[in-house]
Amino acid sequence: MEAFCTASCRRPLGGVYGGLHHGLGDDDVPKWRFLVFDDLSRTSLRPRVSMVLAGGIAMGAYEAGAYAGLHEHAELIPDWFAGSSIGGVNAAIIAGVPRDQRVARLRQFWDAMASDPLSFMSFWLGYPTSGLRRQALNERSALDTLLYGRPGLFRPRLAPGAQVGVQDVPALFDLEPLREQLTQLIDFDLLNSGETRLTLSCTDIINGDRVVFDTGRGDRIGVEHVLASCALLPLFAPVEVGGRLLGDGGFAANTPLDLILDDNVDREMLCFVVELFARQGSRPHTLAASASRAGDLAFGNQTHRILEGRQREYRLRGLIGTLAAHLPADVRESAEVAAVLAEGRTDRTTVAAIAYRAGLDEAGLFKVFDFSRATLADRWRAGEAAMRDAVTATVNAAGSPGTVLGVIEA
Repeated sequence: MEAFCTASCRRPLGGVYGGLHHGLGDDDVPKWRFLVFDDLSRTSLRPRVSMVLAGGIAMGAYEAGAYAGLHEHAELIPDWFAGSSIGGVNAAIIAGVPRDQRVARLRQFWDAMASDPLSFMSFWLGYPTSGLRRQALNERSALDTLLYGRPGLFRPRLAPGAQVGVQDVPALFDLEPLREQLTQLIDFDLLNSGETRLTLSCTDIINGDRVVFDTGRGDRIGVEHVLASCALLPLFAPVEVGGRLLGDGGFAANTPLDLILDDNVDREMLCFVVELFARQGSRPHTLAASASRAGDLAFGNQTHRILEGRQREYRLRGLIGTLAAHLPADVRESAEVAAVLAEGRTDRTTVAAIAYRAGLDEAGLFKVFDFSRATLADRWRAGEAAMRDAVTATVNAAGSPGTVLGVIEA
């Protein structure tokens, strides 16, 4: 294993994770770091491009912006999307819409949920871009969401009308507005046509098992499957699908990256990952900041652990694949050895991940409920910019030998 640095990186990469990382240091100098495995042979087929989208309610606007940034590169548009919770919603919209309408449809979805708290104040004083006044407005937006719900997404459970989920499990809010939106925005026949693969992660709330629905494996995904992936207890009631009581996929893995990395493919793979809870942050100085940091660490470390484990696994699989080329044919063909060699792989896998790092004026622990128009726009732009950086870094690293697991945190 070899670590090397470029672009102002002052020290070698430490630890087994690392990979490709973009962040700001003490002197705000961007640093790019690469972690490269032993040389593996490469195939001539076009890499399979995939995208993984995490859960995070209102922070999902960052994912929509990230896809918009990636959509600018026709050769990198994914043919496989995986997601949970709001990431599953974004993924379903992308997969269930003609390619040339995807970005517009995502904008339509997120614009429908945007709010302007204290609009009278914004009218006279303008909307603040930062500082304590911006923080106060963000917190007011989050409070409004917790009190009244969010049009186009969820409403109080006590409101009259049709409801999503089982009736015997109490919940604070209901996802019927989201159901109405999704049935209008998504062509489920197109989603299930096989043109784009979609994988959704849910959790069986009775036994704790992860339940996966995957159009690439013959599952037909409908609106109930998307809603089940969003059913975050106790905010929303679980949804019964196929006799199982399903809740939010984030209970099992908020960023279901392993569903793609564990899939056996016979060609190179390029996977873009959008994480909404950044592991790296700053020293908290308030209770709200501490609570927000705890949430970031709890979810961000899930992705960290997945990448750690796959890094070791891919290293071993690469060594097995290399070993196969040095064994005599009669040895390779023996049943015992063939079973081992079948676990090897000689194709390159690149993971480029970006993570949303909330600003200091966001609503702390309740940032996931901040649907203010300005904050959603900021998150969209941040996702676009981070993805453009990720694409640049991926292209620059394309000539590096071996399996690359990369992380860019923005």
